[in-house]
Amino acid sequence: MDKKPSPAFLIIGIGFILTAIFIFVRNTRYQRVVFEGGNELRNAGLRNQANQQPSENSGQAGSETQGWMKFGGIDLLEQAVGFEFSPACGGQSTVKIPPVEIEPWHPEVFENGEFGIGKNLAVAWEHLGYEGLWIHSGWDFWQEQSPATALQYFLETDELNQVQNLKTIEERLRDCLRGSTVRVEQELAGLNGTVAAAVRVPPRGVEELSKHTMDLVPFLAQAYPGAGFEDIDKKALLLFFCGRAALDEPGNPEADYWTQARYVIALMPAQ
Repeated sequence: MDKKPSPAFLIIGIGFILTAIFIFVRNTRYQRVVFEGGNELRNAGLRNQANQQPSENSGQAGSETQGWMKFGGIDLLEQAVGFEFSPACGGQSTVKIPPVEIEPWHPEVFENGEFGIGKNLAVAWEHLGYEGLWIHSGWDFWQEQSPATALQYFLETDELNQVQNLKTIEERLRDCLRGSTVRVEQELAGLNGTVAAAVRVPPRGVEELSKHTMDLVPFLAQAYPGAGFEDIDKKALLLFFCGRAALDEPGNPEADYWTQARYVIALMPAQ
């Protein structure tokens, strides 16, 4: 006489199936976040490739790199580079972006998973002679922290890691990050700089921002006067990363939790 399967084994089997489905869905979700979070640079790169001849320093794969991705006396493509910020408002320990390898933009960089959440990698691009780095922030499914997460938390959260209201976030950006000193370091080189400009683009502004990646500095100078972008020159290095919606701010239901807003800051070498 055949024995009936034990209910315990059935429950365990169902549990394994549900866990596998959960992991698959969450992993797919985070892969989607990586793809969608890079749409600004992805689309800008495709527009630039279609409509313009690549410049000598465009960052296209296979292009010449002489003079490309230099900050002060540092060649950012030579070694991994890290950033340590000393907030201007005082009373706060330094905030670090750990060393990241820099990958010049190329058409597959977002689709092939190379630039994934949790990886210590930044994507470099050039626009109108200005150079910038896209750096991920937030956490992946496996609780791997992306490089700009500590800076994002510094701007958005209190000591209990609770997201703050919009006024508090904007004050922190203006009073603490802008004007702060920054140490840019490689293994064998380093220099000091300052945060000369800083802006938070809210969820409602991200779609418009995505149309201006290849004229980013003049766009920000016009759309966000007073943020400092009208005063920087082409010695600047821009850092571009995502943010969350503020506590009292309408979010974009089409965007992920970690990709609601955008931060853009401009570093200038110390004189």
